[in-house]
Amino acid sequence: MSVGGRSADQTQGGARGFHTTAASLKADDFYSVLGVKRDASQAEIKKAYYQLAKKYHPDANKEASAKDKFLKIQEAYDTLSDEAKRRSYDQFGTADPTGGMGGGPGAGFGGFENMEDILSQMFGGAFGGGGMGGGAQGRRTGPGRSSGMGGFATVGEDIEAVATVSFMDAVNGATTTVTITPIVKCEPCAGAGAKKGAKRHTCSVCHGTGQATFTMGGFHVQQSCPQCHGEGWTIQAKDQCASCGGKGRVRERKTVPVTVPPGCDSGMRIRLAGLGDAPLEGEGTPGDLYVRLRVTPSSVFRRKGADTYHTAQVPFTTAILGGSVRVPTVDGDVEVKIRPGTQPGEELRLRGKGIRKINSTVRGDQYLGLRVKLPTQMSERQRRLIEQFAEEEEEGKGGAGPRSTPQPEKDGSKKDDDKKDSDKKDTGFFSRIKKDIEEGFGKKKPKDDDAK
Repeated sequence: MSVGGRSADQTQGGARGFHTTAASLKADDFYSVLGVKRDASQAEIKKAYYQLAKKYHPDANKEASAKDKFLKIQEAYDTLSDEAKRRSYDQFGTADPTGGMGGGPGAGFGGFENMEDILSQMFGGAFGGGGMGGGAQGRRTGPGRSSGMGGFATVGEDIEAVATVSFMDAVNGATTTVTITPIVKCEPCAGAGAKKGAKRHTCSVCHGTGQATFTMGGFHVQQSCPQCHGEGWTIQAKDQCASCGGKGRVRERKTVPVTVPPGCDSGMRIRLAGLGDAPLEGEGTPGDLYVRLRVTPSSVFRRKGADTYHTAQVPFTTAILGGSVRVPTVDGDVEVKIRPGTQPGEELRLRGKGIRKINSTVRGDQYLGLRVKLPTQMSERQRRLIEQFAEEEEEGKGGAGPRSTPQPEKDGSKKDDDKKDSDKKDTGFFSRIKKDIEEGFGKKKPKDDDAK
């Protein structure tokens, strides 16, 4: 089809390209037209093209020569931006070794996607992708989306769902489900939008080309047809599929199983390929489903990465005398040794008792905070034992009165004898107290203080 001295051909990618029909630009050196060196990179060529195109576009430049200059810039860029055409041009002085410069697909305007980029930059995105009912299709963003004006995305949109799992399911791994409503191809009409046996009619606006032509600043520009949305055909209302209303797409509610890997945490996303929305038009691949995990907190553990934290109650007799306590871990209860003289607030580290790191065999640690539990009620005998302990503790500290400063001895024999007597006294004191407390509070002798 020839429009306004230019012809519109179908490019290999399915988009409509524009080019001049005359060979009036043959004599021009394309590198000089764009102002780049012959060894310029594609990035340099594209940058020069954008700058010149915006400068000389007839809608932005009202000089009489701007139109011809703009056409030269377009043809130069179309040739040099295509590596095959550029090699032919460098070797033969033409992009077409058989002779013609114009007339090839995409010449002149360099394919409408390039033109759209220029117009979008010049006019603030007025020529960007539109939605259903008008404007260009296929400008949706997302992984794998690609299409210029007049085309459509070949990959559907990604969707997201949220799955709530328990703390222990996140630790050990589990299988859960999510309910989604993705856009899918209508089954009754197989995505065609028409009743079975109904005929589709050639679009009266674009005459089956899928492209609509309009004039802007003296130039004929094409975009996706607003009537048929680039399909090239329409369906009469009486022939439309009752299930999808002629759209060829519906939303379908479905429940999807999700495998939760061990070691996952809140905020992590699991990708399920191909379970997202189907493309709104044409054939293509559905997008992906991303399941975001929400882990419910535990009443027993706190978590930080792969490490867990737990606070254990320790009887004061165990803290004084030593022993063991049974504490929970993500793998079950274990016995942990408590050394004699353990102080409130101390923290033990249980190596390898934390959470398995995701996609790994390495495990974190469990940190065990110790809280000494004091008795709230005591028998008279227990009270006497504690009082006896307190009295002997004071005596051991010299609480009866101020100590005299020891005088140096001429020989160390007396000092050594005093030390031996003191050691015997201390040993006897702790033995008695330990025995009394064990008998008074019914405690057994302590076991090992390692986690078992």
